Amino acid sequence: MFFTLHILLMITATTGIIAGVSAAMFFRKKKYWLKIHKYFNSFSLLAVSAGIIMAFIYVSGTNGEHIDGLHQIVGLTAFNFAIATLLLGLYQFKAKNKPAVRTTHRWLGRFSLLMFLTAITLGLMLINII
Repeated sequence: MFFTLHILLMITATTGIIAGVSAAMFFRKKKYWLKIHKYFNSFSLLAVSAGIIMAFIYVSGTNGEHIDGLHQIVGLTAFNFAIATLLLGLYQFKAKNKPAVRTTHRWLGRFSLLMFLTAITLGLMLINII
């Protein structure tokens, strides 16, 4: 059950991140784009957090190692980058050097999404789906 919840939460979170990034890329001319961007990415970070908790509970029940493979390392790295991206996104409104913070926020967000997609691919390889 925890394994299935982990998969569902991570797919939901990654889909939400894609929606949030898409809002920033394609709806920037609309006045509500930022609310959509914040909502999807904040929700997705909560889903990733819950998904990581499900993975830890699952692994604890199987007497396995928690961080013993590339999937886990890439996934936790993506999570840490997503937190940093969120914090930079909030900070950019108060920063003195807004363009630099905004650029870092954008590139770190793109890299986080790439890392999440990589973690999903590695996870699917781990369970022999691809």
